Amino acid sequence: MGMEIRTFRGFLFFCDETTKGPLHKARCLRKINRMPRTSTPITLKTSPERESLRKRVGAFVRKRREHLELSQGDIIRELGYVSRNSVSNIETGREGLPAKRIYAWAEVLKVPHDAFFRFATGDSKRMDMREEAGVGPLNANETELVQFFRALSVKNQKQLRAYAKELRGGK
Repeated sequence: MGMEIRTFRGFLFFCDETTKGPLHKARCLRKINRMPRTSTPITLKTSPERESLRKRVGAFVRKRREHLELSQGDIIRELGYVSRNSVSNIETGREGLPAKRIYAWAEVLKVPHDAFFRFATGDSKRMDMREEAGVGPLNANETELVQFFRALSVKNQKQLRAYAKELRGGK
């Protein structure tokens, strides 16, 4: 028996593909998650657009995984993939992220779910986590600090964050 992902009223459902008729009468096995509202309707992409999207998302996934110091093996264990090839193919852009796993990927990569969903589906061209955190554009001094911070090792980044919290009053 084959299964498919279907949407109804903003929710994703994992359903029996032989189900006929309206989805609310379908025998759906499991409600997966609420889909975020998108600002523009999702349109089918042409082959070059899909390839560009896969490469853009794959590059972000690899960069974020490396930033978090996770190995492909860590991703495999967290997400339940059978082989390392799946993760490698996603990172190189040979495969796209499966729609049913986008939220799980967001969780592992520690990024905002809705922003990552919009990015992975092509509704947003960039994965900008500042937008979700309510942070506006950076001035020149802030940009310089971010560049210095990114050049530090993860250990030193943690020490700097602790020091900044101490300077701020321990909040």
